[in-house]
Amino acid sequence: MDMESQFIIKKSNIPFDDITENGIIKGWGNVYNIEDLQKEISQVGSFIKTVTEKSKQIKILRDHNKSLFVGVPQELDAYDQYGLGLTVKMSMNTQLGKDTFEDVKFLKDNGFDVGFSIGGYVMKRSKSNKKIVTEYKLEEISVLVGYSPANQLSLVDTIKSINEQSELTQQMFWETITKAYDNTKFSDTILKSLELFLSLEHKPADEVTLKEEPMPKIITSIYDLFI
Repeated sequence: MDMESQFIIKKSNIPFDDITENGIIKGWGNVYNIEDLQKEISQVGSFIKTVTEKSKQIKILRDHNKSLFVGVPQELDAYDQYGLGLTVKMSMNTQLGKDTFEDVKFLKDNGFDVGFSIGGYVMKRSKSNKKIVTEYKLEEISVLVGYSPANQLSLVDTIKSINEQSELTQQMFWETITKAYDNTKFSDTILKSLELFLSLEHKPADEVTLKEEPMPKIITSIYDLFI
């Protein structure tokens, strides 16, 4: 066995194919024959072994955080010729699962690209071309909502960064935040945080004092898509 020791994360860069009201999300966890951000190419069939052996062990996480379980794969199609076909059943009976579902649905409905991302290990590569991965070992699949350094920004840093953008970008950003606030399907906790955040729209960054106020992921996700 020549498994590589480094845990790898690969975003599919393919938006969700379908999102239904009952918590079902369809798409691809990874696509074949396309060079990814790591300059690697997944070969057709590279998930067959891991799906055959581990399909009942693979969970759906949020942003590759092991403590944020949000669903289970309802179907993993390793024989799809386009990529790793995936149908996910979100855990709608938990607040985190429901909030994550509403986050991705809101982002998709407003024209943003949101998709899946895989986490696991490279088991084998092509002997003739090392950039081609012929076998993976999947550990988890994530719904990618806010996986970026933007999640580390404090409230004041976020406001400051937004204020440095063009007037059009600022306008579009705040309009999207307002749309999120008007979405009554979000939990009360998220809506209260959005209300607080909206109250800072016209406030200079140096007057923002709630530096440690936690922000819901939907804000950092929207921020990451605009900034």
